[in-house]
Amino acid sequence: MMRTLTRGSKKGFSLLELIVVLVLVALAAGIMMPSFSRGLRGLRLETSGRDLITRMRHARSQAIAKQKVFRVILKKEEDETVSDYYIFANEFEQEIRKFDFPEGVSVHSEKAEFPLRINFYANGRSSGALFTLKLETGREMKIWVDPITGFSRVLKEEADS
Repeated sequence: MMRTLTRGSKKGFSLLELIVVLVLVALAAGIMMPSFSRGLRGLRLETSGRDLITRMRHARSQAIAKQKVFRVILKKEEDETVSDYYIFANEFEQEIRKFDFPEGVSVHSEKAEFPLRINFYANGRSSGALFTLKLETGREMKIWVDPITGFSRVLKEEADS
């Protein structure tokens, strides 16, 4: 028995139906993109802060293991087009490695002047520090380095709107 297709029973989609679906997908993407970009900027701030804390913990570990002073030096650029950065350095402030903050993330301190030197000593202690990483949107992450234990941690994250 052979099946025949009648005129109204064609399989598939018409060009008009495909265009309508593509327009709806484009509208949905246009509405969702600002949310994704805000989320990505916030993720840049959190990632930068966590990376910096990890590197300060590494500096503390190296100071204890090698019985030498190691430093993390935060540098703020006056030129807005250049990213702030920090370096991992030895006791003589010779750069071991340089790390740039991502675009839009800057470092600030109310009490200290830049460059901000955070020393990690052989006994596990540090010189201590309190500074803030800020995003151009106003969101910020305060980081505290305990002078007694030498450990770094996030104090708080805020979205100042």
